[in-house]
Order: sequence, then C-alpha cells, then structure tokens
Amino acid sequence: MKIGYILASFVLAFNLWAQEIDIYTENYPPFNMKENDKLTGISVDILGEILKRTGSTQTLKDVKLTNWSRAYSIAQKKKNSMVFSTTRTKSREKLFKWVGPITETAIGVLAPKDRHIVINSAGELNKYKIGTILKDIGELLLLEAGVDKKQIQSVSGENSIELSFNKMENNRIDMFAYDITVANTNAKKAGIDIDKYENVYSLKKGELYYAFNPATDDLIIEKWQKALEEIKNDGTYEKIRNRY
Repeated sequence: MKIGYILASFVLAFNLWAQEIDIYTENYPPFNMKENDKLTGISVDILGEILKRTGSTQTLKDVKLTNWSRAYSIAQKKKNSMVFSTTRTKSREKLFKWVGPITETAIGVLAPKDRHIVINSAGELNKYKIGTILKDIGELLLLEAGVDKKQIQSVSGENSIELSFNKMENNRIDMFAYDITVANTNAKKAGIDIDKYENVYSLKKGELYYAFNPATDDLIIEKWQKALEEIKNDGTYEKIRNRY
C-alpha cells in the first residue's frame, strides 16, 4: 500500500512537471515586447528564468504574442493558460490565480499639455473622451471610477497605443488611460514626442503579475512562485531589471 502511494505521488508530481502552460502576452514595453523577432523585456526575462528553475520543457519560444483582449480572454477560459504582464486588482482577483509580483505599475490618464486640462476628481473625467485598450486595466479603472462607458473609446490590435496617441493628436479623443511607463516607452519607439503629453490624473499604483487560469493546479502556482522568490533573493531579479 505504501509503495503504491509513493508511486502515485511520483506520477502526480511527474504529470505536473510535464504539464505545459499555454502562455500569452502582448507588446507592453519595457515589460514584454518583441525586438528583432525575439521576445524580450523585464517580465519575459524573469519568465525565462522561472521556466528553467521549475524544470519546464518549455522555453520563451513557446510564448504566444497577440493583442491584449485576446490574450486576456483566453487565459480566463482555457485551463493551464497564463497571461502577462497583468495588473492585479480587487475586481480581477477571482478571475485568475496569481504569481508575482513582477514589478510595480502606475496607471494614469495622459493628455496633450497644450490642452491645459486639470482633473481634480474622477467625476470630472466624464467631461472628456478617453481612449483605452480593450479589456486593459485603464478601461477597467475608468469604469470602476464611475466614468460613463459612452465617454470611453477602446481600441485593440498590435499598434493600439500608437493609434491612441494619434487619436489625441487629431482631437478624436481628449485623453488616453494606460500604464504611464509603457505609454511613454511605446510613444518614443513610434517617434512620438512624449514631452507634449502629461499625466493629468492618476488612477492606480499597483503591481504586475503572471495571471493563470483559475483551474490551474495549485502545485504549479506554488512551484512558479517559489522560483520567482528565488530569483528575487539571489540577485537575478535586480540584474534583469538593470538591463532595462
């Protein structure tokens, strides 16, 4: 009986070790991005280390790059799937199982400086047309703050951030709600003068995580979390952050 129990435990452990995770991400520099046909970024490099340390047969080549709304939806519906980098919030808490935090994040509302827009409360945002990325944290936070859906214009796709800046430039929207660091990084890459824009309202300061489908086995989550803690404790984490 004892031998059978040990054998069953070994088989279970092996199955968990061999279990592949469908990993999805978006272009979200400097955390996850594609450069020279290769995925890179803070969250990507940390992920690579986690895969190695958990003994996974998967590599960064197995990560699927797509638009945020698709990646986010798949991770909620498909067992053994994961999306990153995802801001952890109260409303999202039960939608996923979480490994992290990866790093800090600050979500704000950007607007052209020459508009001289001043926002003192969330309610004042309803005076303006605000751009967001579909199903992104910016959209979610605006809705949680009581901004009318009619005032929010969400877009999706690979160049959605650049498109949002162009919409501000052409007065099709007044503002853009997004992670400030990521918005600035993308704007610079696209040749947009970020000095023409300012953060007129802060929506949230939070943290980024790897977000797993809720049906994912807890032992997998524990294994990934342990690997991440090791990365933070042995200096690898700081080395990765310093690259960017």
